[in-house]
Amino acid sequence: MRLLFRIHAELNRIRCLGLRQFSSSAKDSGKLDFTDLTCPHTWYPIARRKKRNVILHVGSTNSGKTYHALKQLESSSLGVYCGPLRLLAWEVAKRLNKANVPCDLITGQEREEIEGAKHKSVTVEMADVTSDYKCAIIDEIQMVGCNTRGSSFTRALLGLPADELHLCGDAAVVPLVQKMLAATGDSVKVQYYERLSPLVTSKVPLGAFSNIKTGDCVVTFSRREIYKLKKEIEGGGKHLCSVVYGSLPSGTRTRQATMFNDEHNFFDILVASDAIGMGLNLNISRIIFSTLKKFDGSELRNLTVPEIKQIAGRAGRYGSRFPNGEVTCLNKEDLPLIHSALESSSPFLERAGLFPAFDLLLSYSRLHPTRSFYAILEDFVENAKLSPTYFITDCEEMLRVAAVVDELPLGLQEKYLFCNRIEIANGHVDGQH
Repeated sequence: MRLLFRIHAELNRIRCLGLRQFSSSAKDSGKLDFTDLTCPHTWYPIARRKKRNVILHVGSTNSGKTYHALKQLESSSLGVYCGPLRLLAWEVAKRLNKANVPCDLITGQEREEIEGAKHKSVTVEMADVTSDYKCAIIDEIQMVGCNTRGSSFTRALLGLPADELHLCGDAAVVPLVQKMLAATGDSVKVQYYERLSPLVTSKVPLGAFSNIKTGDCVVTFSRREIYKLKKEIEGGGKHLCSVVYGSLPSGTRTRQATMFNDEHNFFDILVASDAIGMGLNLNISRIIFSTLKKFDGSELRNLTVPEIKQIAGRAGRYGSRFPNGEVTCLNKEDLPLIHSALESSSPFLERAGLFPAFDLLLSYSRLHPTRSFYAILEDFVENAKLSPTYFITDCEEMLRVAAVVDELPLGLQEKYLFCNRIEIANGHVDGQH
């Protein structure tokens, strides 16, 4: 049923977009080069009819940047929040509904409609770029540079037709966003935020789980490892562990987070994935990296400086029982890298992810009616023309799936959906190894 819902939701989104975004220019030009992706801002004529007021809220984790953007969303008459995780989308919908601002929840896996709602909280892949908004938020905007999901953030950034667009994220994204929006004619303002509570890096590693204490969060990067560490910690007989990761069902995630946040509960340790780095409200005293390596879907790699800083920044939370944060690691050899990362500035992002909209692929396929979807996709990507501001997001997995679905009696829309990495479901991919 979940897969059917994903298919239905995405097909509806595709049909809503239709070919109208390109039909007018097709009439004018006679012949189009559908592989020309140098001006992606022109793909969104509804947004281009507005001069959007764009506000960048940038700063470290726990600096209050998203809080200020959400206050603007609450006070607007019509708005949307676009987040990187369905957990975050769920959390924002809950917050708005609690504040008597009716808000729908739309992710790849679930759709909860509230009577009279004029606000939506969605995973970024589900953002509707055909509807007008008074206020819109894109959270973790630095993910425009993500090799796999960057195109979804680019689509929302260029395509949301909002009078006021709030972008929350790391300061490393500022020059890139300014460059992208120079082509749209939008006004851009940058607001910088400082962390609200102190964060210190430990001089010694944890060493062993016998040294763990209430409020600690152990971070690892696969579900298998999460449950392995939970078992090991609880085996010591002194602590019980809650778990949080991106693909955890929302109801389960809520119970796990509530148990950990409740100081009167026995579940006083959290074992989590890097999903905690993206805005989840958790009362963490100390972040403990069990490893600084992560499988990102294609290779096992070291964490980047921004990734380390974002996860580490979840230690300590202003106004909680753990206002001061501490960061350490399990293994001694990882400590110098943590110190170096937290003392460094994140490198500026240079390019944003881009992927051809379905409309372009459909138009291109009509020039090659006998070719398979795999061949069309491969040829399109190989011949795509880009400006220096953009890169084509990784489509290796998409091509692998295309080779399979070409054997099935499906239309181009259905093949596109199945191939387009079902991240519309979770808005996040946890390592599965």
